[in-house]
Amino acid sequence: MASSVGRPVNRVEGVDKVTGRARYTADTPVEGVLYAAMVQAQIPHGRVTADSVAAASARASAAPGVVHVVTPLNGPPLQVLPKDLTWDLPLERRPPLSDLTVQHVGQHMAVVVADSPENATQAASLMEFDYIASPPQLCAADVLDHPADDDDPDALIRHGAYRPDHFVKLTEEKLQDHRGPLAEPAGVKVAATYRTPVNTHYPIELSATIAQWDGDHLVVHDTTRWITGERRALAAYLDLPEDHVRIVSPLVGGAFGSKSFLWMHVVLCAVAARAVARPVKLVLTRNQMFTSTGHRPRTEQQVALIADPDGTLVSIEQHTLTETSTVAHFCEPAGLSARMLYRSPRLDVTHTVARINAPTPCFMRGPGEAPGLFALEVAMDELACATGQDPVALRLANVPDRDQTNGRPWSAAHLARCYTDGARRFGWERRPAAPRSMQRNGVHLGWGMATATYPGRRMPASCGVVTDAEGRVRFSAATHEIGTGVRTVMTQLAADITGLPLSAVGFDSGDSSFADAPYSGASQTTATVGSAVFAAAHEWRRRLGTADPQDAGRLAATLSFTVSSDGAPDTGAVSQSFGAHFCEVEVDEQIGRVAVTRWVAVMDCGRVLNPKLATNQIMGGITFGLGMALLEQVPRDPTTAQLIGEYYVPTHADRPDFDISFIDGEDFGLDPIGVRGIGEVGTCGVPAAIANAIYHATGKRLRDLPITLETLMEPDDTDQES
Repeated sequence: MASSVGRPVNRVEGVDKVTGRARYTADTPVEGVLYAAMVQAQIPHGRVTADSVAAASARASAAPGVVHVVTPLNGPPLQVLPKDLTWDLPLERRPPLSDLTVQHVGQHMAVVVADSPENATQAASLMEFDYIASPPQLCAADVLDHPADDDDPDALIRHGAYRPDHFVKLTEEKLQDHRGPLAEPAGVKVAATYRTPVNTHYPIELSATIAQWDGDHLVVHDTTRWITGERRALAAYLDLPEDHVRIVSPLVGGAFGSKSFLWMHVVLCAVAARAVARPVKLVLTRNQMFTSTGHRPRTEQQVALIADPDGTLVSIEQHTLTETSTVAHFCEPAGLSARMLYRSPRLDVTHTVARINAPTPCFMRGPGEAPGLFALEVAMDELACATGQDPVALRLANVPDRDQTNGRPWSAAHLARCYTDGARRFGWERRPAAPRSMQRNGVHLGWGMATATYPGRRMPASCGVVTDAEGRVRFSAATHEIGTGVRTVMTQLAADITGLPLSAVGFDSGDSSFADAPYSGASQTTATVGSAVFAAAHEWRRRLGTADPQDAGRLAATLSFTVSSDGAPDTGAVSQSFGAHFCEVEVDEQIGRVAVTRWVAVMDCGRVLNPKLATNQIMGGITFGLGMALLEQVPRDPTTAQLIGEYYVPTHADRPDFDISFIDGEDFGLDPIGVRGIGEVGTCGVPAAIANAIYHATGKRLRDLPITLETLMEPDDTDQES
């Protein structure tokens, strides 16, 4: 039988999705359900008065259909999360509704439960509070100008700025150990500051939760892509044994990072359901998503590159200032690519995080690499101009043969081929070096390129195997279908190893009662869960292979077992995905319009299990990066932190003509399948490629995102620092 791996198999749930049969969290039918609506704070810092909370609760309670109102005055005591859950993740140790203080606009202050969504929303609108405002710190500059002198490392609310005490700091320490402090060398230097704004994930599916109690056992249907982690955190807040909590999330309608962690509305939905002894359903509004489910925080990045006259790098510096909330740790690790992407004898990479009065940020597609590569890759374009080198040639001259952080070789890397193949497919050799040299249809034409990279990751996971009533072999894991096609790829992989047709194999996910698996993020699911499926499928074959042929059918029908897979093996090599982006833009300077018209991407992501899904992921990632480059920023009043405008995202009309290809080389240093993650590397480098193309079209070097009509038409006063 022909292998199913490597074929463009259609999504196994595709028909259900396009016909409306697919069931997402908010579609889940639950008998006797009540409906909840959130009430949120409207100031960035201070506290609400107890009298106003009591009065607001009384008004809401008297409204039609209202069953219960939960506030800080009557909410049950919740537990503080243990530090091991919050050490390097954006989980809030401070329980929701634990006091009357306000740490950011949009902080949950009450939950209204009613007999219909309309009645709950109407009653929630009646809950207006009196505030005693305190001076907020709304940006990193506020924090640095007024440093905290009373920061308690064990406090649930913390202030001031800090150096990250998790993976970023450890990386920086290793970097210093490996490189040692070196004086700045002589050479051609470019130095500038690059800024990225607050971005929000904006998935199609709103975050939704349905909580249902049976005694002291809790079932939660939730829009999450970390059901096992949510189970643990929710059990900790509610002081329950972990096995008393079950999380169900069969399909997720987009996440991009926003549904990776336990957010406070989920906890409050469970609290409300326990209070009314009925199932409770909560669906956040689109506006509430801006303050309740994370975001990509602002960054200000100072980048300095020094090279010999021939373009050989001799120094790379990248210093990131970013922000988190006062109630949770999070660092946008924008400098991680600078530490390893290019060969240099001197590397200096640091991160500083300021705690501000804003909602807690979190991972967003390409965390660290997406904003960090914008700065680094635009700086590389500036260095190419300063040294008179072609941008592709400059990068080829500095491709490393190993990770610069630790000196370890790559497990498999084809970055140089990404550059050369991409340049050939794009026709880069026809690009004139001078800006403003190309026109088409009366507008300026520009060509730009940038590097893409993202780590290859794999974590421990398990996979269960059973045979269902129809005779199909079903594999299962507590992972998630977030729209990437994981069910399809796992089904292909299982069918390929067992030797069964696709129709005789299935893969189930989205239930914490299944075999354990980590969160679906960091581009690790295929390598992680795929390794568990790989092991389980081989175990299925082994067990049948040792059986008497006459008993094989009976044995296959009764097999039921679970197999575990370890994390990435310690081979001494580093797994990293790479790619090269080439793009064409048209710039109409009369009206400030940028159109991205053509895109070539060559990606090195290990073995490609399904070329249709892989191409879809890269196209989506590029479109995601296009939004980051030209459209997306959360518009907030700088003094009140209130939303004051729209959040724009790309549409099909904004997409360019795509030419996507893969260097299909296995990476068995990461997993037995030879794959690496593909979901995020497509976004990384995209904003820089667009910014570099705009420079080539106009001669304007724009270092702040997004590049809008206003910034494009401003006088060019952003001369390079030196």
